[in-house]
Amino acid sequence: MANKKMDKVELLLSKLDKGKLSDFIRKECINDGRFQDRFLALGAGVFKPTPASYTSHIEDLIEDFGGRHGYIEYHAAFEFNRAVTRILDEADDAMKNHQWDVAVAVLTGITDAGNDILNSGDDSAGELGAIVDDCFERWHELCSNKSLPENIKADIFELSLNRFKKKNLKGWNWWWNWIEMSILLADTPDKQNRIVETLDAIKPDEDEWSARHDTHTAQKYKLEIMSKQGTPKEQRRFMYNNVDNPDFRKKLLQMAWDEADYDEVLRLAKEGIAHDTEWAGLVSDWRKWEYQVYCHIRDKDNTLRLAKHFFFNGSRWRDRELSLENMYAKIKTLVPLNQWSNYVETLISESVCKRDNECLLFIYTQEKMWERYMEYLRKNPSIYQIDGSPQEVKKLYRNEIIQLYSTSVRNFFQSASDRNSYREGVCLLRNLIKYGGRPEADKIIIEQKSRTPRRPALIDELSKL
Repeated sequence: MANKKMDKVELLLSKLDKGKLSDFIRKECINDGRFQDRFLALGAGVFKPTPASYTSHIEDLIEDFGGRHGYIEYHAAFEFNRAVTRILDEADDAMKNHQWDVAVAVLTGITDAGNDILNSGDDSAGELGAIVDDCFERWHELCSNKSLPENIKADIFELSLNRFKKKNLKGWNWWWNWIEMSILLADTPDKQNRIVETLDAIKPDEDEWSARHDTHTAQKYKLEIMSKQGTPKEQRRFMYNNVDNPDFRKKLLQMAWDEADYDEVLRLAKEGIAHDTEWAGLVSDWRKWEYQVYCHIRDKDNTLRLAKHFFFNGSRWRDRELSLENMYAKIKTLVPLNQWSNYVETLISESVCKRDNECLLFIYTQEKMWERYMEYLRKNPSIYQIDGSPQEVKKLYRNEIIQLYSTSVRNFFQSASDRNSYREGVCLLRNLIKYGGRPEADKIIIEQKSRTPRRPALIDELSKL
C-alpha cells in the first residue's frame, strides 16, 4: 500500500507545476511548524539551520507520545524511537550531501534534548537510550569524515569540549563521548593540551565509586592524548605513576610479560591483589597473572596453590581457562600419584567446610565416588540435585532414586497453585516415569486428581500426560 501511494506521489510531482507546489509548501509551513523546520533544513547554503528547532521538535514528540500523563509508556517507546530516528535520517542525508551545517544542527539539537529523551518514559526495552546511542554514532561518523571542512571541525571541537565541561549527559556514559569527539578533532598540540587541562579539572564527588570511575576514565583519555604527542617511555611512566588504574595495570602486566620480565609481572600482580581487595573481580585477574607466571616458570608449589584457589573460586567468573575441569586436571598433574587419594580427601573436606556443593559433587563425579554421591542425595533429596546427578548414580541406585524423586514431586504438587506450576509438575512426572517410576507416578496422579477442592486446571494438565 505504501509503495502504491508513493507511486502516486511521484506521478503527482511530475504533473504539478512549480507555482502549485510552492503554494502547497507555503501553506503547510504556515500551518505545521514541524514541516516548516524540516523544509528549512533543505536551505543549507542559503541560511544556517538552528539546533534549537530540532530540540523543539524532539520536545514536541515527547509531549505527543507522553500522552496526558507526560510519560512515554513501554508500548509507545518504540514508535517514539522511530519518530526521532526519522529526524536522525536527516543528518544522514546531510552528511551524504556534504550539508555540514544541517548535520551539525540536527545532531546538536538531539543531544541538547538528550536528558529529556532519557528521562521521558519507560526504557525497559532500551529504545530511549538507543536514540542517544544512534545520535553519538553519527557524531563520531561526522568527526571522522575526511571531507569535513576545517572550520566545521573547529566548531565541533569547541562544541564537544564545551559540552563536556558543562557536564552534558553527566551521570551517563554518553558524557564521555564529548571527550572522544574532541580527541578525534584535536589536530594541534594546543587543542590536545586543552583536553588534558579539561580532564585534569575533574574532581572526585561524594560517590566513591563514581569518583574512582571518572578518575580512571580521565586517565585513559589522557594516555590517548599522550599517544599522539608523547614518547612510549613517557606513556609507560604515566601508567606507572597511575598504576592503581586497573586498565593501566593490565597494560603494564602485558608489557612485562611480552618482555619476559616475570619478576615484574609478579610484583605488579601482587601489588594489585593488595590494592584491590574490595574488588573481587580485579583480584581474580591479578591472581590469574600470578598463575600464568608460575605455570611458565614451573613453580609447582605456587602453581598448585593457585590452581586449588581457582578450583574453588575461578568458575564464578565464567573464565573457561579457570573452569572446574581445567583446574582439577591441573591439580591432578601436580600431585604425586601416591598422594592423590589423600589430597582428594583434603579437597572434599574443604568443599564441605566451604559448603561448596558444586565442587563437592564435581569431585565425587571425577573420582567415581558413587556411594558418597548417593549419600549426598539422601541428605539433599531435591529435584534439581537428582536430575543433575550422573547416569551411573541413577542406574546403581535406581530404586532409591525413584523413591526420593517421588517424594520430591509429591512435595512440589503440595505447593503448586496455578496452571504454570501444574504444567511444571507434569514435566516432573515425565522425568519420574523416565527413571522407571511409572507406578509411583500413577499413584501421584490419582492423589492429585482426588484433591479437594477440585482443581480443574490441574486435572486438565494431568490428562495430557
